[in-house]
Amino acid sequence: MSDLSTTHPARSGGGSPSMPGASEAETRARLARIESLNPIVNALLTVDADGAIRRAQAQDEARAAGDWPGLLDGVTVTVKDCFELAGETTSYGSSDRFARMGQRDAPLIRRLRDAGAILVGRNNLSEFCLGSTNQNEHHGPCRNPWDTGRVPGGSSGGSAASVAAGLCRVSIGTDTGGSIRIPAALCGVVGLRPSVGRVSNTGVIPCSVDFDTVGPLAYSVADVARAFAAIAGYDPEDPNSVDVLLGNFLQDLKAGVAGTRIGLPRNFYFDNLQPAVAERVRAAAAVLEKAGAVLVDVTIEDAEVAQARTAFSLLVADMAQYHLDKMETAPESIGPEVLRRLQLGLPVSGVQYAESRRWLASWKLRFRTLFERVDLILTPTTPITAPRIYDSADMIEATRAVSRFTYGFGALGLPAMSVPCGFDGDGMPVGMQIVGRWFDEPLVFRAGAAFQAATDHHRQRPALPA
Repeated sequence: MSDLSTTHPARSGGGSPSMPGASEAETRARLARIESLNPIVNALLTVDADGAIRRAQAQDEARAAGDWPGLLDGVTVTVKDCFELAGETTSYGSSDRFARMGQRDAPLIRRLRDAGAILVGRNNLSEFCLGSTNQNEHHGPCRNPWDTGRVPGGSSGGSAASVAAGLCRVSIGTDTGGSIRIPAALCGVVGLRPSVGRVSNTGVIPCSVDFDTVGPLAYSVADVARAFAAIAGYDPEDPNSVDVLLGNFLQDLKAGVAGTRIGLPRNFYFDNLQPAVAERVRAAAAVLEKAGAVLVDVTIEDAEVAQARTAFSLLVADMAQYHLDKMETAPESIGPEVLRRLQLGLPVSGVQYAESRRWLASWKLRFRTLFERVDLILTPTTPITAPRIYDSADMIEATRAVSRFTYGFGALGLPAMSVPCGFDGDGMPVGMQIVGRWFDEPLVFRAGAAFQAATDHHRQRPALPA
């Protein structure tokens, strides 16, 4: 699996006096880049340089002895700071008052380590994973590597920015209504939201018990697919975990999309777009058609009301319930914009909540029918490219603006992946969203891999200091 990111020579110091092995050299290069660039983008809240180097050296020794460290052998990984790690404090992007000391590693952390990943640090995020801008009152804003005057998206903004800036090869984020896909699109990287139940949510701060997912980000679909293969699997401690066979899909990653039916919505998803977004996504559809896919015009009924029915009814109520004690006992310790968003859930009545659940159930049935006609759905990930930080002070409105196309698919529990498909006139990335049937991540990956095989958008890098 090739690493398509910009490489940098390893720096010596603190390790073995002999020439470092492959894992150690890669890790030292990433750590040097973190030291240079993280003060600019603020993508990482903590860095474990010594632990990462020790892990890399151990892997080099194991490899030299003929052992295979795992599927993510030598891959540098960062994780959103919302996962429990044994003996380490998790900030959840909030104030020290709400930080917690981990009693054990979240299952996802164990899977990463078992697969040979080298954890180098923990990412900045929107407080409590709430918000699509990653402007953080407690830890400072994370900035978009393509233009540090713009937001990276959120809530996994630090995860996307750390990949885009070359601080790691793979990052792990969480997605409830778009928190992986939105920053992936705005930062020009690939980001997967798996089917609900495919990856364990145990040891992760919840936003919504029914919508939450955990997924990887990287520049290439191949890297995201391999990371997903390492972390996916049934977890008996997670009530939403589903034991569905994944199989060895990696061997078919380059199988292509010949004959695959891809639905292009005629309504809503291509309405009121920034012109460059519409142009790049339609051009991307043409690339897939040239690769053998069959484009099918579809109408997605009630798409325009999905955000209000899910995000601003179900999700806000779920969030308010989980954080109610914080709002009651220490509202001054919560960032004002996050507190304002949490308070949106307080007026939602039980009747309104039940009504939205019934509406969502009926909408899901319509998607089952739609997926009899098509195999995948293709939309823009966001209607605009990354907005400027000073235009995003109102987090609620900024979230509404960038999440129009992501909340509905998240509420349905479908697998969806954002793939970079070009740039606007200011050089800011555009992302397309590939949505598959429940638990059909392999086909989503095949479509993304086919697109990247025919294009080079994912090979472009922001103009940051070397």
